[in-house]
Amino acid sequence: MSLWWDIVYWLKKTPWDTGVTPPEIVTMIDSGKVPVGRALDLGCGTGTNAIYLAQKGFEVTGLDISGRAISLAKRKARSAQLADRVRLERGDVTLMRRWAIGHSIDFAFDIGCFHNLEPEARARYAAALTAVLKPGAIYMLYAFEPSGDQRGVGLDEIAKLFDRDYKLEGLRHGGDSHRGDRNSRKSAWYTFRKREA
Repeated sequence: MSLWWDIVYWLKKTPWDTGVTPPEIVTMIDSGKVPVGRALDLGCGTGTNAIYLAQKGFEVTGLDISGRAISLAKRKARSAQLADRVRLERGDVTLMRRWAIGHSIDFAFDIGCFHNLEPEARARYAAALTAVLKPGAIYMLYAFEPSGDQRGVGLDEIAKLFDRDYKLEGLRHGGDSHRGDRNSRKSAWYTFRKREA
């Protein structure tokens, strides 16, 4: 699977990699609801959002399955003179505990990675996320909703995986169409806060 993602990045067939941090993330950081601390970027791609958070003072770990994406992200972090604040690792997001010590993360986010996982991997991801987030930490998830034969994640599955350990603080439905694609897919931004122990 990682080879497929490497090829996608080599061919630059990455319409999601806009080089711009989504306004939802910017608004959350600017709101002050997230203390400056440790952040985890799950499916970090070429590092745009990890670098943005490092510029805001966060110590960031970015994970992605694509070695090519991580190579590009490291180059961008060096160019921004932030390589000491951004740790970028090629790896499986369901194994995030290898790179994040238990209950050490103040803010985690995922912009389009989770909905690409198989259902059993999603359960492992949710358990690992719960293990690394501090009580009260915020987790933001952007995901496509299921559509025909296209992979996605619905609200029922989100509730099943996250309701026990998280409080849903925000949900915004929308649509997303990539450049040159006339078909818009339904998507949603979820904002969770990990429950206090």
